[in-house]
Amino acid sequence: MGKGFLDINIGDEVKYAAELAAYNLAQEYLKSCGDQLGLDVSADVSTLDDDSRQMLLEGFESDPKWKTKGLASTSKPAPILAGRIVVDLLTQDAPKAAENFRCLLTGEKGLGKASRKPLHYKGVKFHRIVKGFVCQGGDVVKGDGSGGDSIYGGAFNDEKKALGLKHDGPGVVAMANAGKNSNTSQFFFTLAAAPQCDGKHVVFGKVVEGLDILQRIDSEAASADGTPKVPVSIADCGVLN
Repeated sequence: MGKGFLDINIGDEVKYAAELAAYNLAQEYLKSCGDQLGLDVSADVSTLDDDSRQMLLEGFESDPKWKTKGLASTSKPAPILAGRIVVDLLTQDAPKAAENFRCLLTGEKGLGKASRKPLHYKGVKFHRIVKGFVCQGGDVVKGDGSGGDSIYGGAFNDEKKALGLKHDGPGVVAMANAGKNSNTSQFFFTLAAAPQCDGKHVVFGKVVEGLDILQRIDSEAASADGTPKVPVSIADCGVLN
């Protein structure tokens, strides 16, 4: 039984990157020019009082050299990295599905034979998050649930023993599919017991760390129709020794 990990972002990555860049630019300006404004150049811009923040931003806006570098902000963005989910892989019950998942965590197989897309979960979004049911992702081809690939060159067959395992609580990890023997790269975490999935989906893993992150996803991102309320994505992933 091996272990894999997924570092999860909850929030808009593009928005966060822009806000972080603006904050870092303001910090850089303070360090370079703050003494000219009578400010503590070693301070964190987010801790400055309102008057000092206003003075800093006005100075930035009036300096052509700095203004052309982009937007500046004294507000430190809240981190979107929610934490790490660790999965025990059921290599005895679902050897093909577990190995497929493991390789997609590491990206070691390169491009897919069927899709010519990277066989890697890093950066992939969870496109379907149903309240109290599942958090589904892993579409390495199109990212929206309409695609998928595998290390076996497309869809692969169900594994009978793994079809017999139960979706008996939150944190069960199973293959998403479009019917019998249609497994690719898409998978889901259960957010609660899901007996309606029993016998229909190959169970290949169990969350052993990070159930609190699944609770956050259910609370903050899930909806009745599965459309994510906020983006949830895989910031990084791999295997643990």
